[in-house]
Amino acid sequence: MKEWYSKQKWIEYSQSKDSAYCYACRHFSLPSSGNSVFTSEEGFKNWKKATYKDGGFVGHAKSESHCNAMLAWAEYNKVTAGECSLSASLNAEYNKLVRENREYIKTVGETLLLTATQNIGQRAHNETEGQNKGNFLSIMELLAKHDQTVKRKMTCQRNATYLGHNTQNEMIDCLAEMVRSSIITEVKQSEVFSIMVDETKDISKKEQMSFLVRYYYNGSICESFLTFEAAERLDAAALSQKIIEILQKYGLDYRNHLVGQTYDGASVMSGKNRGVQARIKSDAPLAFYVHCNAHCLNLVLVDSVNCIPEAYCFFSLLQKLYVFVSGSYVHQRWLEVQREMFQGPPRELQRLIIEIRWACRYKACKTVRDRLPAIMCLLKEISEERNGDRAVEARGLLAQIDLKFVGLLVTLTNVFGEIKHLSDVLQSPQLNLGTAVTLIDSLAETLNSYREGSHFNDIWDSTVTLTEQCNIGIGPPGRQVTPSSRLEGYYISTPIAQRQVNTDKESFRADSFIPIIDVLLSEVKRRF
Repeated sequence: MKEWYSKQKWIEYSQSKDSAYCYACRHFSLPSSGNSVFTSEEGFKNWKKATYKDGGFVGHAKSESHCNAMLAWAEYNKVTAGECSLSASLNAEYNKLVRENREYIKTVGETLLLTATQNIGQRAHNETEGQNKGNFLSIMELLAKHDQTVKRKMTCQRNATYLGHNTQNEMIDCLAEMVRSSIITEVKQSEVFSIMVDETKDISKKEQMSFLVRYYYNGSICESFLTFEAAERLDAAALSQKIIEILQKYGLDYRNHLVGQTYDGASVMSGKNRGVQARIKSDAPLAFYVHCNAHCLNLVLVDSVNCIPEAYCFFSLLQKLYVFVSGSYVHQRWLEVQREMFQGPPRELQRLIIEIRWACRYKACKTVRDRLPAIMCLLKEISEERNGDRAVEARGLLAQIDLKFVGLLVTLTNVFGEIKHLSDVLQSPQLNLGTAVTLIDSLAETLNSYREGSHFNDIWDSTVTLTEQCNIGIGPPGRQVTPSSRLEGYYISTPIAQRQVNTDKESFRADSFIPIIDVLLSEVKRRF
């Protein structure tokens, strides 16, 4: 037995003939009979059977457990000796595969982050070969040309490419949750915060509630978008309950730390008794309600234009000009006329049907004012063509562009320019309520200066200059009177024309300019 042990060098047995211990398998073996090796603590009835060819120690040496143990032992000895073992090779290949998978997933995530931050679409309607596959897959294919790992992963089994829309949505949700967690952490550190809530319809005509938080963090005012939530019902009770659920979902203590709430001026939101702001304030006593100042300013412009028929008709005419010039034939002529008359690239007229961004109509007015000579030239050319419908429409538009139209154009461009600047500032995230009040007071003072100061004279001078550039007649057309040759040298004609200009100036000031300024002033005082 000792000789056998010295040759095999892997087993040791007890001289008491009770058991033998295999150091490779780490258990007691009892070769009590035949070809079996037992692990119980039974005594040996016949110890000589341990040395049989087909049983005992030899049988144990052929068992699967012992072979695996010896193989592991041999691999371990190679590692300790500095040799490259099979298990080490397998581990190295496994670790390499893990690194490649992580790098590939990181590339996919960074591509999704790029498309999300750039606000561009990710997927296309048809992603088959030979079609435009969309921004995400196109970027990934471009990266695959320069990275063999990305190329290999994209061409592997289809269930392991991580390019499907479900995987993309999961990754985007993870990225959004990371951003949202960072925002929530900042809000909790700032202790107090306010909320801004509005609703809008998405492309599928479903009502979506946008939820923003405003707080003071790290020395500056922060305004961060938190989430979109579907709004099944639009009554005050349902909306207020939805707002509270969002605050509770993200662990924000609204009862003690919510100090402000901002909505639009709809009665369901701003109602003093049963509106959303009243219901929120019943649970959060510190939540002071503020009607959005930029929205109030937009309502000032809407109500002012609706109260003045001339201004309302003026913007309707601008919209008609946009529709006329947008036609395929007329638009081509419009670009050609601009290239002939002005330096630089051609400019497009602006659409005016959007009711919620009246301050942006400054750009539409400014474009028409800067390109009015080209518009007049275009309408005159189209009116002389043989196409009946197009010529009649051009003549109708041309007849309505008179001195009063030009005066309204110059006036509203100047006034809307002042209001557009204020609108942009009121939408700044860093603006506070005190600064907003100061800016609104400054707007009221500017409007007062328009009414009482010399601004009207400047506006009228610009109006006359523009009418002369466009060859627009001043005053109604009349019969030309040929003076007598006997009175030659004894009369002058300029006072008559000057008297007409002065009459038009006073008429425009009393009938159009002053009413526009007065209505704007009254609406500013009423809304703010």
